[in-house]
Amino acid sequence: MSRLIYPLLIVTILILVGGPGWTRDEVPRVKPINVPVNTEADEDEPHVADNGLTLYWTSNLERKDDLWFARRRTANLPWPAKGQLVEDYVSTRADDRSVFATTGKYPHYLFFATKKDKQSKNFDLYVAVRHDVGKAWSAPTPVRNVNTDADELHPWLSADGKSLYFSRRTPDGWRVLVVQRDTATGPQGWGEPELVELPVNFHHATLLPDSKTMIVQGPLENSRWGLFVVYREGKGWGKPEALSALNHPDGKTGDRSPNLTRDGRFLYFASDRPGGKGGLDLWGIQTASLNLKKP
Repeated sequence: MSRLIYPLLIVTILILVGGPGWTRDEVPRVKPINVPVNTEADEDEPHVADNGLTLYWTSNLERKDDLWFARRRTANLPWPAKGQLVEDYVSTRADDRSVFATTGKYPHYLFFATKKDKQSKNFDLYVAVRHDVGKAWSAPTPVRNVNTDADELHPWLSADGKSLYFSRRTPDGWRVLVVQRDTATGPQGWGEPELVELPVNFHHATLLPDSKTMIVQGPLENSRWGLFVVYREGKGWGKPEALSALNHPDGKTGDRSPNLTRDGRFLYFASDRPGGKGGLDLWGIQTASLNLKKP
């Protein structure tokens, strides 16, 4: 059983027993687990794929933003202490970050953001293909109908494979956009992007499997980031609500880069809260302990 489970069950029980009588300032904080792959460098933008067997993330350990991964034999084991660079044809000499990898039957698709070369000034979304177990990722191609002269980051594919959410840096700030398609598989086929009506700078979307609950990062006081939950209301989305029991008051950057596992059972994120190994670290917590509403 995962090392995440036992301490989080205790926290969940405490919330269920005492929660209704607490004031906002007295809400007890849930305690996420520091992921073993962390180093003194910045680890950011976690993503769990392959039914919980592969963890991807971004790190500047090698002096630029690179894509890293670690694998475990079963989803009940802890993550290993060291990762490996994602190489094949994916890695570039410029900054690479923000992975989303599909699972299930092959071929698999690796969506990510890259500056592609050192002359580029902005991130664009690309996609690579792996045709079978043990095969290399192919040379990536741009995701059609998505990229502009602005930064595009944080791809997130919906559970049905028909909606691709991503972040774009606009003149007003960060926004969430979504592109859709009729087919559920393949790397392309996307329509025109549509703006997701959230307040400016609430972005980096990750969704539960039913696509009715979204977690994003959003601004807090003192130029810090925090994690927020947003619930679908009709055809749109409601007001972001801070995950106050999870957001930590310390850390210069705060809590950001939320990423739900495909089954929705765990939330991974990045934070420079106390208790880490230096800079931004990856953290994980059971989603049940966050006491989210049922849509």
